[in-house]
Amino acid sequence: MHKNEKKTYGVRRGKGHLAAEGPQARFILFLILVLVAYTLLLKVFQKIAAIVDLPLFVPIALISLFVFVGIAGTLYSHRFVGPLVRIRKTLEHVANGDCSVSLRLRDSDDPMLKDLARTIEGLCEQGRNTHYLVRDAAQNLFQDLAALEVLIQSGAPADELRKQVSGVQRKKDLLEQAIRTMGK
Repeated sequence: MHKNEKKTYGVRRGKGHLAAEGPQARFILFLILVLVAYTLLLKVFQKIAAIVDLPLFVPIALISLFVFVGIAGTLYSHRFVGPLVRIRKTLEHVANGDCSVSLRLRDSDDPMLKDLARTIEGLCEQGRNTHYLVRDAAQNLFQDLAALEVLIQSGAPADELRKQVSGVQRKKDLLEQAIRTMGK
């Protein structure tokens, strides 16, 4: 894969209306089930209204629709809103340079959001590893520079100084390589 290419994971590009078939299909199915359930509920209310001779059928049916859709929508959206809040907070930490965060979602959360959480976890893990690699390389380089300074002050022979400078150069190269990996 080239540097500027972008991967698409189960998301179609173009003019199609289904941008992410899994979550959208589940939501459409949810809406169909809500409508079917409400239609059945409405039929029950019609039967009860006919038996009891209830003139307030339409207002009761509308109120029950709002309550039914509100409860069903709240329960269904809970699978999305909670994970999105946790994902947003994790990304805020990462944006501030804190890769020590951990992101876990519930088993009942949406599978696409779980995939996103795993990707973010991988990003955080890579950031932590790069951070440790750069920190360790920098500490080793500083120690070798301090040792080189001591050798120079003590008037060490040129061969020993060249050997120490060579070691410092290798560690400098490792540090530069670690820094380059951060920019990828």
